[in-house]
Amino acid sequence: MGNCIPGSPEIAANRTSSFLTDLFNFTSSSDYDYYTANDTDYATDDASYAAAQPCHSHYCPFFHRVAPPLLTATGATAVVATAALLLALALRPHAWPRGRALVAQLALCSALFAVTLFPMAAGIAWGWRAGEGPCRAVLLLWHGSVLAQGLLLGCGERGRARCVPVVLWVTGMAMAVPAALSGGAVGTGQSTQCVQRSVAAASVAYVLQLAACCCVLLLLLPGAMLRGMWGAVGRGPGWLFWALWAPYGAALVGGFLLEAGVLPPNCGAFEGFDFALGLSAALGGLHCCLVPLALLLAAFGCHKGGDAP
Repeated sequence: MGNCIPGSPEIAANRTSSFLTDLFNFTSSSDYDYYTANDTDYATDDASYAAAQPCHSHYCPFFHRVAPPLLTATGATAVVATAALLLALALRPHAWPRGRALVAQLALCSALFAVTLFPMAAGIAWGWRAGEGPCRAVLLLWHGSVLAQGLLLGCGERGRARCVPVVLWVTGMAMAVPAALSGGAVGTGQSTQCVQRSVAAASVAYVLQLAACCCVLLLLLPGAMLRGMWGAVGRGPGWLFWALWAPYGAALVGGFLLEAGVLPPNCGAFEGFDFALGLSAALGGLHCCLVPLALLLAAFGCHKGGDAP
């Protein structure tokens, strides 16, 4: 849901977006002078960075206020929805005559994604205390479960061999490795946060992450659904997944172009991008609730239609 560089607890309300700090590189003395040229005090503490003008992001206070309850509610709802799907799969397997194993794997993807939301919410609210390794493991599961689910929706029925789902899972997790390497724990003490991106936009890891998202979310998944590979039961959930995550992929591309200088870089544009990326990530995260429910509705709707005279 976007990145915010953490500051000391007393200036938490004025945290500055990492995309703004990337643009002007606060650690550079020349750029720091640019921000403080009109100030009489050249202090180097975090409060000076948070008060830097003109780039002062209003996104981060919004993020730290809204994200924890939203992530917790989304994760809890997803756990209930996934449990309902698995229970229905066990009690009425005939509702999915051609794709029981695939539906179970899609449910597993939703469950893995939902599990990552709880530590993320706690880390945003009280600071990330688990360290760099667990942070990157959570990011790996977060991105890997999404990419694996996209691959399963796009290619899950292309082959009947049992190895196909395994290959798709491994591929999804492998494609998520750059995302895990792009993020990490930033800050010290109680202000430490596990952020989605802690590297430059031009870094190899971030470019590979962007390519993986575009491949699955903007190219592979819609192309597969247009070819009608999932049939009547799965096409609806597939399009739902794409509709939820496509704005996030588009926001990543737009942010990359903005930071690369292709789009005019200014403070308002970067703050708007922060909101776009954060809100699109929140929208995409709803897939872990809505895709299991869509699979339930699609399966039982088709089953009722088939039973009707």
